[in-house]
Amino acid sequence: MVKTSSTLTSVMLMCLGSALIGSSAVFVRLSDLGPLTTGFYRMLFALPLLMVWMRWEKKEHSHSPPNRIFLSDVWGLIIAGIFFAVDLALWNWSIDYTTIVNSTLLNNTAALYVPLLVWLLFKEKPSRRIIIAAFIGFLGCAFLVGESFSISFKSLLGDMVALLSGLMVALYLISLKHIRDRVLTGFLMFWTGGCATLFLALFSYVAGEAFWPLTLRDFMNILGQAVLVHTLGQGLIAYSLGKIPASYAAVILFLAPVTGALLGWVFYAESLSIAKLFGMALVMVSVVAVRKKGS
Repeated sequence: MVKTSSTLTSVMLMCLGSALIGSSAVFVRLSDLGPLTTGFYRMLFALPLLMVWMRWEKKEHSHSPPNRIFLSDVWGLIIAGIFFAVDLALWNWSIDYTTIVNSTLLNNTAALYVPLLVWLLFKEKPSRRIIIAAFIGFLGCAFLVGESFSISFKSLLGDMVALLSGLMVALYLISLKHIRDRVLTGFLMFWTGGCATLFLALFSYVAGEAFWPLTLRDFMNILGQAVLVHTLGQGLIAYSLGKIPASYAAVILFLAPVTGALLGWVFYAESLSIAKLFGMALVMVSVVAVRKKGS
């Protein structure tokens, strides 16, 4: 890891992005649309914002020679978009078949998948620090949701789908990291977002979900997701991946359930028990522990 102030800035932006993503469950809970259609509209509403970001970034870097875009980069953008679309579809869909608590915890297994996949795919053996931090963070998430977590035959399908969505998150992060060094963040977010939008539209159509009516409440809900969760949250994560390893980023994503718990306390009067506060503390420890001293 490069020991520069820019790395620390990227870590802080990654933390902010992860915190913003944590608000996603609140928005999904308020949506009257189907889970797949909600994901589709979230991406569709984000695309104009991402186009503005892409054009602004291109103008800001007009004095620099443009990076060559290879065919492998195009395929990388498409694959990343597909992974994100499948993740969003699976996670939103799992909420209809299991509890938000279960789906949130199982979706966050991404931090455990990433080091393993990087090792298997790229022969990059994860450090002991990464492994320990990932398990501490996951344990923290378990304490966050442990009081409400339950396994039953009725919710088993939803739990398995949420677990699979965690794998999709890991593959999405690795895909972004693979091409992030060669393309600007706005370009990356716009084209992966466009690809994800097309696939979510297809998923929604095949599932038979209705695209209409779109009420004012739905519109405001989706706009909030598009701005806060995707454009800012996912955008900051994509930007940060240019400076920090995917395994590190995956651990920082444990901050999302912390945000979800705090928002549940604020908006739904959900109690913050000793177990939840202890879980939050463990997540904070994991985020600090994964960062090498001086980096």
